[in-house]
Amino acid sequence: MITAPDDIAIIGWSISPMVRNTDKTEAQLLLEVITGAVEDAGITRREVDFTCAGSCDYVAGQAFSFVQNIDAIGAWPPKRDSHVEMDGAWALYEAWVRLQHGDVDTALVFGSGKSSTGDLSQVMPLQMDPNYLATLGADPVTLRAKRGFPQSQ
Repeated sequence: MITAPDDIAIIGWSISPMVRNTDKTEAQLLLEVITGAVEDAGITRREVDFTCAGSCDYVAGQAFSFVQNIDAIGAWPPKRDSHVEMDGAWALYEAWVRLQHGDVDTALVFGSGKSSTGDLSQVMPLQMDPNYLATLGADPVTLRAKRGFPQSQ
């Protein structure tokens, strides 16, 4: 059964503070955010039918980094879940599609990324173009550098 688009709404949200450095793991940060979003929505975790995570393994500096974040969702009661590689916007889109389809009524969507676990000057060239830019070592600082011209006297 397909529902009408106006039957879908965001009913709660939460965000973690943006800090330069933290000793907390990504899962610990997400636990606070997910708990806050569920409380803000006025529902219980038991009422969530589907969870969708969006994260970027490149930013985390490790493969399958999202697996450890499943701990923040909770293991009980079991949920249908999914992960998209990229960000929370893609996760929101996937959840919206599932809600449109009608096989779930409530979805929990979250995006995460903790760049402090990797060296961004090495990670970003791999994400942008692993075949050309990574071998050049073209990181974000290098890519936005401007060529200096000598001043005429």
